[in-house]
Amino acid sequence: MNIAFVSLFGLLVTFLPIILAITVIVMVMKFMNRYEQRADERLEFERQVAARQQEQFNVLVERLDQIEEKMETRP
Repeated sequence: MNIAFVSLFGLLVTFLPIILAITVIVMVMKFMNRYEQRADERLEFERQVAARQQEQFNVLVERLDQIEEKMETRP
């Protein structure tokens, strides 16, 4: 019985660093995937905001052109 515990402890000591290293690598990869997903979501949001601002700018330019045309036609 004592030899079995010593053998199990020896196996545990042998494989524990490998198990811990694999666990740490998996956790880091999960963290990186989540971070990358959030970055992609933020980038998509910024693209949408930029597109919306461009549309608003285009509307303002059209209005300005209309105002300039009206001012040119006035005597």
